[in-house]
Amino acid sequence: MTGVISGSGQWAYVAAAYGLTMFLTGAVLWTSWRAMTKAEKRSDALRRNRK
Repeated sequence: MTGVISGSGQWAYVAAAYGLTMFLTGAVLWTSWRAMTKAEKRSDALRRNRK
């Protein structure tokens, strides 16, 4: 059957897919964390200026 991955190539594909998923998930989490810390700093600065 054409188009079907078989043998050890199948597991290499699965490992690559999991690796890519973990890498991209980490990138999204890191980017979100950075945005959150910047927003918190801006919020704190606005509160200080308000008093």
